[in-house]
Amino acid sequence: MWSDAGHWYWGVAMMIVFWGLVAALIYIAFRGSRDEARPPKARELLDERFAKGELSEEEYELRRAALDRRPTSVS
Repeated sequence: MWSDAGHWYWGVAMMIVFWGLVAALIYIAFRGSRDEARPPKARELLDERFAKGELSEEEYELRRAALDRRPTSVS
């Protein structure tokens, strides 16, 4: 009557594996979207503005020097 009672372990194990994979996929999806959504860094913005011609070379050098002197925060 209860000859198949031990097989429920496989069902539980497969359910744990399945939900673990679902959780991992969700984590990877959100982690990837968060990396893409990060705001550009100040140096990148400065380089872009100089490349577009919005800043003169003198102004670019002054701002770059100011950024290099600024302490960076660890986050």
